[in-house]
Amino acid sequence: MKKILCPTDFSKTANNALEYAMLIARQSGSHLTLLHVVHLPIVDTSETALVASELLGEQMRDAEERLVNLCREIEERHGANRDGGFTCDYIIREALLTDLAEHLTKTAGYDLIVMGTTGGGNALEEMLIGSNAEAVMEQVKCPVLSIPSTATHPRIEKIIYASDYAADDIATLREVLDFAAMFGAKVDVVHVNKAGRTSDKKDGFMQEMAQAFPGAPIHFEEVVSKHRTDGIKEYYNASGGDMVAILRREKGFLRELFSQSLAEKMTYQAEVPLLVLKGRK
Repeated sequence: MKKILCPTDFSKTANNALEYAMLIARQSGSHLTLLHVVHLPIVDTSETALVASELLGEQMRDAEERLVNLCREIEERHGANRDGGFTCDYIIREALLTDLAEHLTKTAGYDLIVMGTTGGGNALEEMLIGSNAEAVMEQVKCPVLSIPSTATHPRIEKIIYASDYAADDIATLREVLDFAAMFGAKVDVVHVNKAGRTSDKKDGFMQEMAQAFPGAPIHFEEVVSKHRTDGIKEYYNASGGDMVAILRREKGFLRELFSQSLAEKMTYQAEVPLLVLKGRK
């Protein structure tokens, strides 16, 4: 891991994500870039265009001042750009977050995005970043780590990998193990059995996993639940997990995670750091 991109709108949600981004940057010796985007509504007259231009200038100046202060704080607290083992800078653009994130990961070498996400019903000021998390996950080609607005002190000691016994799980597990190794974290591979019957794929998957990762800090568990998200959530809570990792090819699973109602905002997606990795063909 060489370059980490951390979008921010300066909200509590975004600040929580920044704490994780700094932790990962320190552990990996990466370069951390804070990203802020400004986008204004479409205007249809020269008069409104002038007002929009003035407003854009004010927003850009205000955001840049905040970004400078954030970078200075990261230098003072964590030694970035000094003796802390990692570097930090910022980017500010007039753009759409998803488009700019995709462009930067394609052209500037960013290999991880860390960003905040909100459940339903969170404060309006936190929706700019929070509501964009799923869109960024679907559009970019690199892994995305989403951090919930309720996250407190960042900790990465146990990662739960949600497995379907699919062929590409092994390749993805290698990425998860490499990530976990930076923190000395354990990885629990969890399969949710909806039918309550042992899958025909289980034995083959277990054998392949043992051959691919001999001696690795992996624990396997199969749990029974009618709903996959419920099974993962229950195991995560019971086992003391710090993060869930999944393959992005599972779009239905992503939709489940990000479509909870206001009444459910304190459940799964509002509590769990989620590492979404790209599928391998």
